[in-house]
Amino acid sequence: EEITSIVRAEIELRFGDRARVLYYDTSRPEIAAAHEPMVSLIQEQGLVYPVTVVDGQPLYDGAVSYPAILRAVQTRLESTN
Repeated sequence: EEITSIVRAEIELRFGDRARVLYYDTSRPEIAAAHEPMVSLIQEQGLVYPVTVVDGQPLYDGAVSYPAILRAVQTRLESTN
């Protein structure tokens, strides 16, 4: 969750309210159940947690650097303008 805080702060600094960071601990059954479609997709694709999802699409699995996440968010925001 520490990396989530770092990414969240940087996202807010760079993109303001155009992007947000949410963290879901799907090892908790109630969280996994609440996000069942994404959890199922992650399992079907054989991805390794943690999984970074941008705009509903799993992009990275396993350890990932926060600069890669920032670039992915920036690319997504630019493609929607």
